[in-house]
Amino acid sequence: MGEDNPEFKTGRRRFLQASGAGAVAVSLPGAADAEEPDADRDTADSMITEPADVDAQNVQEGGIFVMGMGQQPKGLNPLSTSSAYSWAILDLVYQGGTAVDPVEFEVRPNVYTDWTVEVPEGQANPQPDVYFNVREGLTWTDGEELTVEDVVFTYNYMKEQEPGRYASTIKPIKSVEKASQGDWDVHMKLSKPIGTYASNQLAIPILPQHIWSEVGDYRQYSPAQNDGPVGIGPGTVTRYEQSTAIEVEFRDDYPLGTLDWREQVDKLTAGGPFLDAVRFKIFGSDSALQQAFLRGSIDSLYSSINVANIPKVKKNEGQSFVQGYDTGFGYFAYNMRRVPLDDATFRQATSMAFDDYFWTQRLQQGYEYMGDFVMPPGYSAVRPETAGDNVKLLEDPATNAFEFRQKEPGIPDYEGIRQFLTEGKVIDGNSGTYVGKEYPGTITGVTGGQSKGKHDYSFGPVQSKVLRQTDGVEQEIRVNGKTMTEIMGGPMEVFVYPAKDTPKLAKMTTRWVDMLQQLGIPAVTKVMTFNTMLGRVYSQEDFDVYPMGWSDLSPFATGTLYNIFHSDNADDHSEKGGYDQKNTTTQLNNAMGYGLGDAGADDLISRARTTMQADERNEIARKAVERIYLDYPYMVMGYDQLMWPVNSSDFAGFVPEIPGPGAANLSVQMMQVHQTGGGGGGGGGGNN
Repeated sequence: MGEDNPEFKTGRRRFLQASGAGAVAVSLPGAADAEEPDADRDTADSMITEPADVDAQNVQEGGIFVMGMGQQPKGLNPLSTSSAYSWAILDLVYQGGTAVDPVEFEVRPNVYTDWTVEVPEGQANPQPDVYFNVREGLTWTDGEELTVEDVVFTYNYMKEQEPGRYASTIKPIKSVEKASQGDWDVHMKLSKPIGTYASNQLAIPILPQHIWSEVGDYRQYSPAQNDGPVGIGPGTVTRYEQSTAIEVEFRDDYPLGTLDWREQVDKLTAGGPFLDAVRFKIFGSDSALQQAFLRGSIDSLYSSINVANIPKVKKNEGQSFVQGYDTGFGYFAYNMRRVPLDDATFRQATSMAFDDYFWTQRLQQGYEYMGDFVMPPGYSAVRPETAGDNVKLLEDPATNAFEFRQKEPGIPDYEGIRQFLTEGKVIDGNSGTYVGKEYPGTITGVTGGQSKGKHDYSFGPVQSKVLRQTDGVEQEIRVNGKTMTEIMGGPMEVFVYPAKDTPKLAKMTTRWVDMLQQLGIPAVTKVMTFNTMLGRVYSQEDFDVYPMGWSDLSPFATGTLYNIFHSDNADDHSEKGGYDQKNTTTQLNNAMGYGLGDAGADDLISRARTTMQADERNEIARKAVERIYLDYPYMVMGYDQLMWPVNSSDFAGFVPEIPGPGAANLSVQMMQVHQTGGGGGGGGGGNN
């Protein structure tokens, strides 16, 4: 869960390198083939809702768990690869100084036993001192002992080499050396306060000095060609056939698996790993991967099952689901540099014509939570609901301020939405009734950047060509007396991927645009490939509305919010000759231009990033999240209800109700999973 490296999401995890963002991948929400709802939505018999209540002493150890992957990993160099498939393996080999448990999201001791921070008082730009101790008795996977020198070497090697994956983490570290006083092993000097130092700077993977001191350029090193990667983790890569199979064997009596906090955290069991090994089988396509699980050839697959295959898993004896939370969300984003997209009134009104129910219940068959905040529901500590009394996650009216306004099922309240526009209303955090829906007011106490509309809206005769060609359109919107096609040089374009790639998203986008047209907004869909869209959005900022998504966001929010929503990460075209000035030199995550105008959360985001007390940091982060919600640069479509399919006949111990149970937290699962005692040991001959 990279604090400063949020990732785009897709079912196939395709990646690219973007400036300042680390590794990113496209979101193609709703790419599964199923179009009709599942008539039998009862998954109780096939759902793992609680981990098995086991005593590590009585667990049947051994067995090989077989995981399927739809793509091959991109190498095993921890400093150069950002492939999620590679890190599914590397997370079993490498360990950081601290760990974040996936249930309570507390920073826990790991390779480091304890730590503290001292922030100088009375200084305008304080440089905190971090001190920590290194656990004794740990060995590398090649048998060598871990030393304090290994830890100091790791930080200084990364500072020297500047690997892109860790650039934003290493940059604020001024120095790292053996502590010269007190009872501490290591002294780290930071150049500025960092609220998440314990889960960020202290959590980088530790490298063995006796291996990496011989590596002059990290980019030229291939662990797979040098007896495999060497780490402090539980696993050793014993087989690496990149295009077919990789095997990771687990060591016995792993000290970090028996730490006290693992027993104290609900849903976790200390003492793992209990398996002999995990075998990764590589398949040439997602279809082949899915079919392999349905046939029982593998014990699970990376990420989650396609919605179309959920009924088949439910019918298969010995197969179950581990339900979990999304680590990100799908969204539509607005270009806030363009009139009238620069107005929260207009953005909020367009969302009221987006049929959330059709998207979540019909197209996603109920396996999608309705979208609201820019933090997924699994990260509840930084969602606004946590700040309120008796505020239900995802259900409180304050979380559904912009949901579909329907006059009757499936039909928007066009007149109500038009009135919202013409009256210049804004849902800014103050309570009220908006298009027939009661809004109780802000949860955290923040308000949006606008309290009234920026433009004067009216409706009159249809003039734009796109609306004249659309049946049933009786009125067209005017913005300050002009049609949108006059202002924008054409209709408002909503980008969409080819229907063959994302049939559900294409259907939903078409439905939304049709409803916008009936509202009187001249909108059209514009089909383009992902790579073309990336250039238009992130290089040129030449777009009106586009769909993408993020995954693997931070449960602490601050780095995620900074990278995506702070104005530092937005191109200000007003300084280069106008909003339409093409920019092809940088690719910044804040393509919307949020924070450059009257709407923004820069102050809250900056304060959260530099607040080093966790409770206070989370409180500020929640305010920033709700401020972004009210300003509405994104329309969050929803969060996946992840359904991770597993062989529950032969294996147990799976941890449910955590983010990314079969992807971001796969390494957590592999520390917990054990044989059921029924003589199993892996799909497709796991004990062979």
